[in-house]
Amino acid sequence: LAHILLSRGVAVSGSDRAASPLTDKLAAAGARIAIGHDEVHVAQPDWVVYSGAIPSSNPERQAAAAKGIPQMDRASLLGQVMKCYRDSVSVAGSHGKTTTTALLSMLLEWSGLDPTILVGGELESIGGNVKVGTSPLLVTEACEYQASFLRFPARIGIVLNIDLDHLDYFKDLAAVQAVFGQFAAQLPPEGLLVMPAWEANSTPLKALAPCRVVMVGVREDPGNTAGSAAFSAADLTASELLVESGGRWSFQLHRRGQDLGRFLLGIPGRHNVHNALAALAVALELGLEPDSLRNLLPRFTGIHRRFEVHGSWNEVTVVDDYAHHPAEIRATLLAAREVLAGTPRRKAGGEGRVICVFQPHTYTRTRALLQDFATALSLADLVVVTDIYAAREPDEGLVHSRDLVDLIRTAGTRAVYGPDYSAAAQAAVQQAAPGDLVMTMGAGPVNETVPLLRRLLLEETRA
Repeated sequence: LAHILLSRGVAVSGSDRAASPLTDKLAAAGARIAIGHDEVHVAQPDWVVYSGAIPSSNPERQAAAAKGIPQMDRASLLGQVMKCYRDSVSVAGSHGKTTTTALLSMLLEWSGLDPTILVGGELESIGGNVKVGTSPLLVTEACEYQASFLRFPARIGIVLNIDLDHLDYFKDLAAVQAVFGQFAAQLPPEGLLVMPAWEANSTPLKALAPCRVVMVGVREDPGNTAGSAAFSAADLTASELLVESGGRWSFQLHRRGQDLGRFLLGIPGRHNVHNALAALAVALELGLEPDSLRNLLPRFTGIHRRFEVHGSWNEVTVVDDYAHHPAEIRATLLAAREVLAGTPRRKAGGEGRVICVFQPHTYTRTRALLQDFATALSLADLVVVTDIYAAREPDEGLVHSRDLVDLIRTAGTRAVYGPDYSAAAQAAVQQAAPGDLVMTMGAGPVNETVPLLRRLLLEETRA
């Protein structure tokens, strides 16, 4: 948002707790950056804008309050910025938002539409998490946490799925569905809603949207209990799915009964067929040609921390992923299996194993979904569980990583407790063999384990 404001001639200053490539990039664009949070950084701006991670006790927010300077949270500012764009797209859903936002953005960018892009991850194709375009088109990730996306006046809304998450804000699944219902209901009459054709949790959205609705779905989905009837009712569908080399999927695409040809993903994982369908639906609605999209789709090879392959050392592949909900963990571990199925066998014979270094994210989520986490993680051959990443929450002593380890073991999968990154890396490398895949997983900084894994694997090679 700071980059967009700078491009429009607005003076921007700001602070962060540590310098990073993101703050360096902002400084290069003309922002005045301070490291650390201190009241002296607040002069007399027109507004102080803060992210959800900054409490009212922050010294800069307190200084703004004392001076009578208006304050606005990030979501409200994004809502104000979106009003400047004729065609704004909000990509929402419990899972898959970042990948879908990035994929849709790059399809539009490579097609010459020059969109403004705001994505919740590092996208190498744009050199970060933002790209300021010159067209009246904006694509942004839209999160349901604290109902933030209700402040985004999008013309086009995508809902990928609805699941129980953010238990520190939502009391139950009905509460999550209700806020997604508000998201659909606030779309303008001339707008568009893209949603799954047969996901039970999302079904009510169609009746709530005051605009045209495009339904997307995969024919072979287990959730499609209505079978061919539901498939026929969908507007954009994938069928005849095949897993190709590297765990990438291809599928036959149909739009309202018309065969648009065979499409191939550039990223692994069957779940990404769903994400691609949503992105393709919007791209087609914005006038892009199917033949062009078919050629562009394989060019998208992912985003940082989404099945990001860091390298292979001592014939052990190391991958990092942001998955932090049981549904995401299941999809990602299945993708890892698919990738291994298309790679050479281990020297000792048989298919390589999946070793998962998992860092639970927030106490409320871990406690509420503990059994679901254990079931999903049991898809790995070995799980190393680190201490819970607290994020915004205090530890009330109600749940511990050892509880998850015990449940995974009960499910019949090997699991160990590695409290910190060093211990976790050691435990993973001790068990890894040529042909295996080691995956670090979680929404916290568990990716900091990757260089430790690399060092230990290289030491084994030299030994």
